[in-house]
Amino acid sequence: MKPENHPRRSQSGFTLVEMLMSMGIMFSVFAMSIGFLIESGRINFVSAEKNDINREVRKIVTHMATEAKQSNLFLIYKSAALSDRDLSTDRIRPNESGDCLLLVYKTGYAEMIGLGVDPLHDPRPVSKLVLYYRSVTHVEGGQERGPVRRWVKDLSAHPETDTDKIHNIEQMIPALSVLESESAEVVELSEGLANGRLFYNFQNRTVMINGKIIHGNQAKWVTDTYNFSISPRG
Repeated sequence: MKPENHPRRSQSGFTLVEMLMSMGIMFSVFAMSIGFLIESGRINFVSAEKNDINREVRKIVTHMATEAKQSNLFLIYKSAALSDRDLSTDRIRPNESGDCLLLVYKTGYAEMIGLGVDPLHDPRPVSKLVLYYRSVTHVEGGQERGPVRRWVKDLSAHPETDTDKIHNIEQMIPALSVLESESAEVVELSEGLANGRLFYNFQNRTVMINGKIIHGNQAKWVTDTYNFSISPRG
């Protein structure tokens, strides 16, 4: 009697080599996916910070250009600290730079405009003051960093006519603590690029603003520079 022939049973599963190959492929795909996600996150982060920087650039350029055209005089000081701008002798001279810019508005005596009156000795009443200053909150990589703030004193209802104050306008600027409480932030974080300062006095005729805006965190800083100039109408 012949023995019965049984069909060979099929064996399921993977060999060790096949499993290792599959794991290798899966690991490669996973690594590429992680790399893609990290790079996408970095690109999105930089893009978002760049957008914020662009908004701040537009904000400070629009504000300062508009206000400068309406002002009659500018004065620059080393900083907003009282010791750096409490005397007329603290005013930054031509072709020097500082971190504190004062725009002065005057009113009345329209017939004097254009008659060669020295702006620094113009006797017209002061109707408004606008102060831009960069606070130094910390130093990183040897560079002083801090926000740019804007302070306004509107005197249009009762212009300042005191001759002593008009000629020594530093008396009209309050202490730094008051400036901090009454001012608004225009730029979140900035470095000055004009010899380490933000505002450059070009021959007492034009203010050149040269700075760098910084956004981000310790892991990734996103920066962009801004350069423009303003001139009061005189």
